[in-house]
Amino acid sequence: MINILLDIQNKVVALIGSTGILGSEYVKFLSEEGANVIIGDIDMDKCISYANDMREKYNTNPLPLYIDLFEEESIRKYFAEAMKYYGKIDTLINNSQVKPEGFYNSFENYTKDTLMSVLEGNTVGMALSCQEACKIFLKQGNGNIINVASIYGITGADQRLYDDVENIYNPEERFSSPISYAVSKAGVVNMTRYLASYYREKGIRVNCLIPGGVYDNHDDNFNNNYSTRTLLGRMANRDEYNGALLYLVSDASSYMTGANLVVDGGWTAF
Repeated sequence: MINILLDIQNKVVALIGSTGILGSEYVKFLSEEGANVIIGDIDMDKCISYANDMREKYNTNPLPLYIDLFEEESIRKYFAEAMKYYGKIDTLINNSQVKPEGFYNSFENYTKDTLMSVLEGNTVGMALSCQEACKIFLKQGNGNIINVASIYGITGADQRLYDDVENIYNPEERFSSPISYAVSKAGVVNMTRYLASYYREKGIRVNCLIPGGVYDNHDDNFNNNYSTRTLLGRMANRDEYNGALLYLVSDASSYMTGANLVVDGGWTAF
């Protein structure tokens, strides 16, 4: 019975934000599980390369598509081309994260342009993607959205983690978790609740995956600071969100909507 519930063979999954450390992992994992992934990002070379690899390794039918969350027409085209190719979309995963110039500046020196750029990419672009997907889901009579947020969308950023850590992005600035990240990720969490309520009883489920930090060759000081803050004593490995993602994509989560699935090594337990 469990195998049936978690079976995502031949599901069409639109993944926006496919080429980063977690996005590329999700492409591989979902393909390995038999899903046909719409590999969406602004880096088309990577999208095409991933699609060719998935087709060869797992015999799935992926589709690489360009999408720019700052361009409304690009978002519309992404979904239109996906529907033209597959005729359906089962799940949308909003995994994109924008980091424009000045993203890691201190709060005192944060510019309006940087703040607005992050808010537009992380929240407005996501809302427009959800809008296009829901138009399709209403016609289908079913659909599933997974918005990826962050623990910093449900808790305050622990700025102590950045003490004695060099800001490699702007060495003249004290390193900290940026205001734009906190505001935008909190917006993602409440956008999820809003859409779940708005599309009640329409066969459309909307949930939020809330990951903690994943290790990516971080500065030793930061890694140590972060690890001591978690109950498991370490940052996540890049493959440790796959199980949660499978649950949300599959029918195992059929009675779940408007919820936050927190996978953070115990970060938010205290």
